[in-house]
Amino acid sequence: MAGYVCCLGSINFDVAMRLDRLPEPHEKIPANAISVGGGGSAANTAVWLAREGLNARMLGWVGDDLLGAFALRDLAGEGVDVSGVNVLRSPSPVAVCLSPPGDNRIVTSPRLDAPWTPDDALPTAAGADWLHVTVRDAGFLTRARERGARRLSVELNGDYDPAFARAADCLFANHDELARAVGSEDPMRFLLERHAGDPAIWFVTHGDEGAQIMRAGCVETVPTVPVEPVDRTGGGDAFNAGAIAGLLRGAEPAEAARNGLRLATQAITRLGAR
Repeated sequence: MAGYVCCLGSINFDVAMRLDRLPEPHEKIPANAISVGGGGSAANTAVWLAREGLNARMLGWVGDDLLGAFALRDLAGEGVDVSGVNVLRSPSPVAVCLSPPGDNRIVTSPRLDAPWTPDDALPTAAGADWLHVTVRDAGFLTRARERGARRLSVELNGDYDPAFARAADCLFANHDELARAVGSEDPMRFLLERHAGDPAIWFVTHGDEGAQIMRAGCVETVPTVPVEPVDRTGGGDAFNAGAIAGLLRGAEPAEAARNGLRLATQAITRLGAR
């Protein structure tokens, strides 16, 4: 396809550790394996989009340090266009990912007051065939749409804002994170009650149960083949890329979700986010 897909949001340096269990207070335990490399939700999705053969562009920022330089080289090496990434006088974001069996815990750098906002990238973002964001600013999506962005998606990353459902074409969420965000053990029922009339498509991943799609008041479950995960970090980001790639190629939402689950399986059966 012609044109390009933009991913706007976080670019991290990740340290991932596979553990038998989480340590007790004041306890030191050895990791079974460790991986260091590029991360960040939006950056991970950009990498998987590039692996799917799409023209992926990254929009965001890194610090003017060794970690930022590594992140840019890593993205470029995967075929992601990094010309829209700003290098700022600031430490680069870091994430530490701990993965005991069946679990995943992530600690990130504090949010830095970096002199960059999504609107700095608006001209490039607005020209995209698809714009995928991980920033918590529904107004930015509206502005991008007004400037010409064709299709918009957002990764909620444990957040919930009904304004996104009005601004985006697709919303991506993890079942457990969405349940906590909306205060309901049944987040799909919550979505049906609140967003059945919205045109947006909701994709909600649910571990071994696959993914659920909510569209126009109907919920569809797309199963997956259960696997033994090595590291769940980045699984949702890979799913997002697969679903976006499928939709851009004309697939129906369920088929797009199956493509997302295929990439997610690849992501979670290796150590590291990609």
